[in-house]
Amino acid sequence: MPIHEGPYLSAALLCDRVLEEKDGTKSAIRVIDRLTHNVFEPNPPANMEPFDHKLTLFIRFKSGHARGIYSLKMNFVTPAGESSARTVNVNFEGEEDRGVDIIAPMQMRIEMQGIYWVEIFLGDDFMTRIPLRVVYIPQITQQTPLGGPGS
Repeated sequence: MPIHEGPYLSAALLCDRVLEEKDGTKSAIRVIDRLTHNVFEPNPPANMEPFDHKLTLFIRFKSGHARGIYSLKMNFVTPAGESSARTVNVNFEGEEDRGVDIIAPMQMRIEMQGIYWVEIFLGDDFMTRIPLRVVYIPQITQQTPLGGPGS
């Protein structure tokens, strides 16, 4: 089926979490496209040390005229160009305005500054790219000597 007849990408974003109400309504909480990593130390490292960060990937499609099972590939690309992918099957059924929501909580390993991308493919069709820029800001703090103020 030609992509202009569906399915249609309705939303693709990274956020802290997705809430789902009893009526099925979903809310993306704290949409994130930039992550600032501050390190507060007397001698912070000049280069960012790797760390883990929890995120949720939220993808929403509307069926249009599409019906049946499609392969959804989520390709994660680091600033260095290394990539890893996850693939799941999604099923489009029902009316044209019905669709599929993918809510994928994940723990992302951040190893360097720069732009991380999540590329979304449906079957062989490229749908979109979601950016996440990571910025490292070392913060120099002063140590308070023992017996000094604040002891």
